[in-house]
Amino acid sequence: MLDWEPRDMLQEWLNTNTYPARVCENYRRSAARWLAHCAEEGLGWDRVAAQHIALWAHVPGAPHRSTAQRISAVRSFYAYAECQNALPYNPAARGPRLTSAAQLTPSRLDPWQSAVLLAALDERRRTDSPQPRLDRVCGYLQVGLGLRSAEIVRITLDDLTTVRDIGGGPDTLRLYDSGGHQRLVRLPAVVRSVVNAYLPHRRPPRDPVHGGPLLTSRAGIKIPHHQPIELLRSVAAESGLLHVPASAAHPRTAGIGRH
Repeated sequence: MLDWEPRDMLQEWLNTNTYPARVCENYRRSAARWLAHCAEEGLGWDRVAAQHIALWAHVPGAPHRSTAQRISAVRSFYAYAECQNALPYNPAARGPRLTSAAQLTPSRLDPWQSAVLLAALDERRRTDSPQPRLDRVCGYLQVGLGLRSAEIVRITLDDLTTVRDIGGGPDTLRLYDSGGHQRLVRLPAVVRSVVNAYLPHRRPPRDPVHGGPLLTSRAGIKIPHHQPIELLRSVAAESGLLHVPASAAHPRTAGIGRH
């Protein structure tokens, strides 16, 4: 593939479509802002994943239609770029409808599906769960960073670090693989704000080694290993994103967060 300059493709992309003038201008603005975001965050525009687009498009409290418009603009732009062989795939492409809990893994979600889950996590209250702030952090780590349940449960408070002196709390997460090797993952701004909102309300851990588990249950111990994925399934079902008959739901999933 050639070394494409994405901003040079913006007008060509819009010229190939028959969008109404207002839609065309909105799409131009959204795509330009997305490319600017990639540059600011050090993301290669042609190497991003669906969750990067979802985290950018999702603004807590914003109307769903605004999120949908931003994602639609980026999806259309990437579809054009893909046709021009400017990138190997469209990271904003629509995914299949979720009809099975087994499909609900962060790596398989498209940007809109991820954004729906993030919005649903934002809306959780004490009537939905005993620890809605914990649920929100847990869900954001899965959807926004693509972490697996086992990785989330292992995170300790000391794994949150401040690498850049930007204020506002920790900005980096240290993760370990099965071999004990560590890697540092930068927390996107929206994920960082969710973590910071949770920390003052975190249950003190029984075991303070390494600061104790980041996500502590009401008893002060780390959450069960199955809780993150079951939370995601529950939120997906409640939001209407996961279309699973009640008889086919996982017995643990049904009602999670309600009891």
